[in-house]
Amino acid sequence: MRKQWIALALVLALALSLCAIPALAQTDQEGETPNTAGEEALPEEEAAEEADAPPEAPDALPPAAGDGGNPIVVRPDGTPETTAGDSTMDDELVFTGEDDFRYLAFEDLRDKVLEGSLTARMLQESIASIDAMDYTDMYQSLNAQMTSLEAAQKMYAQIPVSTPMEGAMQGFVISNLASSYASLSANVSELASGKLQKDSAAARRQLKNAQDLTVVGAESLYFAILELEQTKETLRRNLTALDRQLEEMELRYELGQISALTLEQVRNGRATLQSNLSTLEMNLRRCKLQMQSMVGADLNGSLVLGPLPALSQGLVDSMDYKPDLEEAKTRSYDLFAAKKKLDEAGDTYDDTRASYAQNTYNVRSARHTYEAALYEYKMAVQSFEMNFRNAFDSVKDYQQVLRSAQTSLAFQENTYASQELKYRQGTISHNALLDAEDQLTEAKEAVETARRNLFTAYRTYYWAVNYGVMSSGQTGT
Repeated sequence: MRKQWIALALVLALALSLCAIPALAQTDQEGETPNTAGEEALPEEEAAEEADAPPEAPDALPPAAGDGGNPIVVRPDGTPETTAGDSTMDDELVFTGEDDFRYLAFEDLRDKVLEGSLTARMLQESIASIDAMDYTDMYQSLNAQMTSLEAAQKMYAQIPVSTPMEGAMQGFVISNLASSYASLSANVSELASGKLQKDSAAARRQLKNAQDLTVVGAESLYFAILELEQTKETLRRNLTALDRQLEEMELRYELGQISALTLEQVRNGRATLQSNLSTLEMNLRRCKLQMQSMVGADLNGSLVLGPLPALSQGLVDSMDYKPDLEEAKTRSYDLFAAKKKLDEAGDTYDDTRASYAQNTYNVRSARHTYEAALYEYKMAVQSFEMNFRNAFDSVKDYQQVLRSAQTSLAFQENTYASQELKYRQGTISHNALLDAEDQLTEAKEAVETARRNLFTAYRTYYWAVNYGVMSSGQTGT
């Protein structure tokens, strides 16, 4: 029972938290072949009969994991499925158009987000608006407007006035024209000094960073969906194991070996596990709806994700902390924004010292503002370096975790082979063989989890080095 309650705690934590993730470049890794559709569970009555059947001969041995004993799933048109991309087991709706795609590969995720996400497209149009600015034409246009305003001021100044009211109106118009002229003159000065171009470049960089964060959020959601799907399969397997245990407990109850209360506790545990499995499936569908929204697909909750690409050892070995950190810092928008704020505070401080006496409150206030910006910049650099170090170390740590999981898998494979031989010899029961198979499956899932965490950690490092984006929420758990 303790094992089932641990599984319950796991699903509750995952189902309630993983779908709260907010709304790339192609990797150089080779993708893995998607797995075929999973084995369907037998009805309880048939499973009970099969469990009680004696091992008459080796031919009665149930197919082991990976032996090709899974039932063939046939699509409605009669053709069999061959890959996860062909799967319809999670797709209960018919296709409705080009945007209603069912299979999403990780390698295509960045392009799908940039093309289909309304947020990404809005950001791209804003970037295009900045890129379309012609500063030469703007300079000429502003000068022409200033010339027109100057001529208008002279014209109004030459108009004779006969009453105080007319004089007041003339002064009001001339004052407005002078104010507009001063505003245009300031814009021309900023344009001539390059300040306007720098501000536009900073705005463009901010928009591009927001676009990158949108893709990072989609990747995080992709990883979360894969983790939820694996958890769902784990809970289904635990439910099947609990059904076997319940069948055994019912038999022991009939023989008078256990009390009715003990039997009821097992039944209650199964009902709770089934309820939480349903909750997990609902949250999984919610996450898929969110993913479809981020890639511009029809919102039907029916989506099959491809496996993560294989992470080559060469990519891991190519990680070099010091030069990679310097590259990441030059690309980081957060550090750029903090430095920009510091520079602006420094310029303000210099202008204030030039305009006021050294001991006035204006100078003291400007100095404190500059020092606060300086500490903020140093804190931003420190935080970035610490997060980058954690990302670097996480890749190395998950690499050794993967090796450990692979070693455990090899042990479980040998253990299962031993149990399989004992079953053939008739020395253990069918249920004991199924328990050994469950342990082997758990070991395989541990390897997949370690691979996913390693890949996720590397993507965090990849985004930091190549785009300056540091997202702690992207690191595997």
